[in-house]
Amino acid sequence: MKRKIAILATIAITFLTIGCPGKGGGGLDTSLLLLGLAVGSSANSGSQPCIQKRELTVPVVGSTPDFYGSGKTLYWSDMLSYTAGPNNPNAIVYFEQDHGFTGADFRPTLYFFYGNASYANFFNNREGILAGQHATSMHSYGSNSFFYLASGSFITPNPAFLNQRIGLDLNGPVNANFTYKEAISCNVPASEDRNFFTSGGSSSTNGLNKVWTTRKKLNVNIIFLPNSYVTQTLDAIQPALDRFKEVYAQSTVGIDLNFKVTISTNTEFSSITDVSSENKNLPGGLIRLYTSTGDLQDPNALNIYFASEADGIAGLLGIAGGIPGLPGFVGTKASGMVVFTESHRSSGAVGTVLSNSDLTFIGNTIAHEAGHFLGLFHVNERTGATNASAINYVEDPLIETPKCMAANNVNGNGVVDISECLGTGFTNSGALNLMFWAGDGVTNQSQLTGEQGWVLRRNPLAY
Repeated sequence: MKRKIAILATIAITFLTIGCPGKGGGGLDTSLLLLGLAVGSSANSGSQPCIQKRELTVPVVGSTPDFYGSGKTLYWSDMLSYTAGPNNPNAIVYFEQDHGFTGADFRPTLYFFYGNASYANFFNNREGILAGQHATSMHSYGSNSFFYLASGSFITPNPAFLNQRIGLDLNGPVNANFTYKEAISCNVPASEDRNFFTSGGSSSTNGLNKVWTTRKKLNVNIIFLPNSYVTQTLDAIQPALDRFKEVYAQSTVGIDLNFKVTISTNTEFSSITDVSSENKNLPGGLIRLYTSTGDLQDPNALNIYFASEADGIAGLLGIAGGIPGLPGFVGTKASGMVVFTESHRSSGAVGTVLSNSDLTFIGNTIAHEAGHFLGLFHVNERTGATNASAINYVEDPLIETPKCMAANNVNGNGVVDISECLGTGFTNSGALNLMFWAGDGVTNQSQLTGEQGWVLRRNPLAY
């Protein structure tokens, strides 16, 4: 999610290898609707996505002592549930709970999922824990949903395409209400999306022959912050937009982009002062940007902020608000993504016009970070892929994606570089994929498999 020149670092994942806390019985959906707000769905008029939304205030109903360590209690909600199916092909859930447990006493919020809306068949999925006070997750319904979730065996390929109900509960380190938001796609998938099946890997070109015949659309809101670029128009960054469009229009994805521009005059964000704190009140911080500028955001678009730079972090190219981010809502901690223009500069003075090649580089970064926001992980992380049989946090959960195994690190620097991942096999490649963990502005990293395209096409923002 954090992208750097040559080194694109993902936010460190802290995974608690402890069992699921004990839960009570019963469901919470009925009482929650009385506490929260049922937002409804946005109409799919042909120019906007159809998204069913729900926003709830969720109370704590129980606790598990010593979950985070001795004397450190976990507090949990009763079960929520949601349904994905033929007409609702993708569900994205988000929740947050404010607390002060960071640093050495890190106690993250986390979710637990349950199959068929029962407390049996506990599973977790690939998103893991990316932040301390909020979390997002995605369930993309289809014939290979088992593989995307990387979960327990109760989720199986479903050629009959029946509705599938999933339960989850919310967990955090303080005895305080959770904020829960849910965005479920009501963009009815075409037959080819509904019947898509993946194939096992064999070479570096695996999955690249897929041709989606049904085109999808995605609205994009470019938000220029003060000092982000010398001329704040779409025409001024056209090479970046052209590159973004080219990557998503390719046959393995089939998504056409519609752009609009929004201008911010809020000088607080002339530069981004912090990219890691979840403090909504930190002046100039990234989380404050997402949560305090909802008036600039479009709930039916991918919101992309252009910023000049991130203070104190040389070479940071961009950050997505989550894997996935949260569509359909504005003003949340996962409501956008940001690209830093000056980090892409190869020539000229700060604040001047970027070259076409530098703008094209920005287009690569936008496409990559948009991939994260829409649900894609790195094909493998910096240390390389492994053959772990459980949930694998160093590679994506998709079947078709070529990857670069850790054994390909031949220069001994502890990371798999681009040059080490340009092979022709399935496990010594991946560097040409858009979602490779590192980028250099020179290597053409535009490949996306049909399965990666399938994930992008299922996001509620794609219509």
